[in-house]
Amino acid sequence: MNRLLLCAALLMPAFALAEEAAVEATGPRPVVTEIVTADPTRERMFPGVIEAAHETDLAFQTIGRIATLNADPGDLVEAGQVLATLDRVSLQEDVTSAEAALSSARAASAFAEQSYSRTRALSDRDIATKADVEQAEANRNASAAQVVAAEADLASANEALSYGSLSAPEAGVVLDAPVEQGMVVSAGTTVVTLADVKGREAVIDVPTEFLALLAPDAQFRLSGHEGVDDPVMAKLRLIEPVADDTLRGRRLRLAIDDDADRFRIGSLVSATYAAAGDEIITLPQSAITGPKDKPMVWRVLPDTRSVTGQPVTLGAVIGNRIEVISGVSVGDEIIVKGANSLEDGQSVGERAE
Repeated sequence: MNRLLLCAALLMPAFALAEEAAVEATGPRPVVTEIVTADPTRERMFPGVIEAAHETDLAFQTIGRIATLNADPGDLVEAGQVLATLDRVSLQEDVTSAEAALSSARAASAFAEQSYSRTRALSDRDIATKADVEQAEANRNASAAQVVAAEADLASANEALSYGSLSAPEAGVVLDAPVEQGMVVSAGTTVVTLADVKGREAVIDVPTEFLALLAPDAQFRLSGHEGVDDPVMAKLRLIEPVADDTLRGRRLRLAIDDDADRFRIGSLVSATYAAAGDEIITLPQSAITGPKDKPMVWRVLPDTRSVTGQPVTLGAVIGNRIEVISGVSVGDEIIVKGANSLEDGQSVGERAE
């Protein structure tokens, strides 16, 4: 008898717990919801920097030692301004040497011409053999060819002498001067990097998924960090084809058509996508349930706090979110976590901000 009373006493708490769990199971289900807003991705700001629309690497066209360098980063230069020169002493010595070689070649050619004429006259009098004439003729032709080669060397030396001065092709600002006075540079080595003062563009990095939202002529609003009040509009000019190795993002170049002078090269800016047209609505991918051919979401009815299935049409995937083309509207409350274990009409808890 005592055993029966003891078992009954032990079973009573278990029955009470089971009954309490059943009561809790019938209560509102806790879930995570999100209020649908328009274009959350568009409002994201991307940091960037202002660069020149056109940059030019200036280099000498001949080898030589830099005698003068009159360009430092940040300098404003005018068109035709001399930025650097090569050592003209060595270049002038090359010209002098080429002139001497040409004089020697011409003297040798004149002597060979005279020798050929004498040998030819002796041959007519049967004093010189035919072989002597042929030898004299070959010497004359070789001397004439040496004159042509010496003339080409002199022209090349004079041209190199004219290349000893490096001038700015247009007005601009010096971005870099990677060489120093006294260095020996070869032809094509960058001496000065010059930026055109007329054009500006903003360079920003964005996630690869963001490209799905961009139109070919996408517009951005640029806001400066240096006291520029009103934003400046910029248009997408180029999406660089290579992704960043570290962040796996893509680099965009935005052309600034108006008020480009308001930003200095190197200024920091923030770019916001200023899209036109219909609103873009996105939801976390965890909010999508149902079969792949008939996707749906659970929408919370505000009056009863119950859920109802809402078929949707999906668009592009943007990171961990997905574009919803139709089916939901701005202001709808959508279940984003716990959507796979709900039933139509089931009650959910109150939303906590």
